[in-house]
Amino acid sequence: MRVNSSELPSLLRRITNMDQYIDRVRGIINDVKEHGDEALLRLTSELDGVRLSSIELSSSELMALASNIEPRVKEALDEAVASVESFNNRIKPSNIEDYYRGLRRGVRWVPLSRVGLYVPKGYFSTLVMTGVLAKAAGVEELIAVTPPRRDGLIDPETAYVALRLNARVFRVGGAQAVAALAFGTESVPKVDKIAGPGNVYVQAAKLLVSNYVGIDGVEGPTELVTCADPSIKPITVALDLAAQLEHAGAVGVLATWNEGYLTAIEEELSKLTNSPYLSTLINGPSECVDLINELAPEHASIWGFELPIDGIRNAGAVSIMAPSALVDYIAGPSHVLPTGGSARWRGVLTPMDFMKPIAYIEPTSKTEAGRLSELGAILGLREGFRRHSEALVNWINEE
Repeated sequence: MRVNSSELPSLLRRITNMDQYIDRVRGIINDVKEHGDEALLRLTSELDGVRLSSIELSSSELMALASNIEPRVKEALDEAVASVESFNNRIKPSNIEDYYRGLRRGVRWVPLSRVGLYVPKGYFSTLVMTGVLAKAAGVEELIAVTPPRRDGLIDPETAYVALRLNARVFRVGGAQAVAALAFGTESVPKVDKIAGPGNVYVQAAKLLVSNYVGIDGVEGPTELVTCADPSIKPITVALDLAAQLEHAGAVGVLATWNEGYLTAIEEELSKLTNSPYLSTLINGPSECVDLINELAPEHASIWGFELPIDGIRNAGAVSIMAPSALVDYIAGPSHVLPTGGSARWRGVLTPMDFMKPIAYIEPTSKTEAGRLSELGAILGLREGFRRHSEALVNWINEE
């Protein structure tokens, strides 16, 4: 549907209304908290139509499944792991330490001990895009959950990646999997943080458990804003947009400043997809930057013109003269990205999402640090915290 660019923010229903799902999901979470593995097996039978006798896949079962992977797919997965690993190893933050007025002070970045990775059924690339980052961060234990196939197994690709990452794999999905990760069951260990995409039930569950466990975010449908110069072949731009529109409920926006060119891309898109999207005419490249920053999409694609990357402040990932699908699989950055306009305050998943900074201080000169303490005591009294002030004064006067 072609619209005026000024209409786009109001037309995009950016935040999925979860109210209708919350009560149902809360019931599932409470069921798992109360009944543990029994609830997981029962819900997997009721909701997925799969009867299981156990939830976790053993190492031998994973190896048997992974042995069925196609050689070309295995080669591609190996390269994807290498690409994501090499890129994200460079993002890891460094510990810092300095000395100030008689104090040694610093921050240590510490990996989380155990994380849960939600892998939608068949989306084995998500295990790469979360698990490799967690490993780069130094996380000791990876717990992957994924819905089983009708035969009760998982795809060989997920099994192969899990073995490479030394991740444990549990055949459970939906809100019940999130609950198991958040609170633990007889089989599924409780984790420190949950990461990964999923449907609205998964996201509602992540929201509900976020007071008890860390989450990477609450995500909505895939998003892409594509800006294109008329020098680019219409089919190239159309395929970039159509690729993201393959995701259910995806939000696609096409922008250019030439009406004939816009029509040509729309005609190509009509041959590729029946999924709805929005198209608009803008006044030029600079307005493209404004549009991206206003919409804060998960993906932004720039085709055919010079656009300073530092001009874009609100986007999960920006693809310049390349399809956004390259990010989805193998370019290096994670494909776990902010949606629903949340790119205004957060960004792409990185190893830092699996780490935490711990601050520390230690006096190196009590005389100098004591002067700081005196000032701290003044501030404590001013705020009305008498014991804070007394603690500082007492420390100063101790022999």
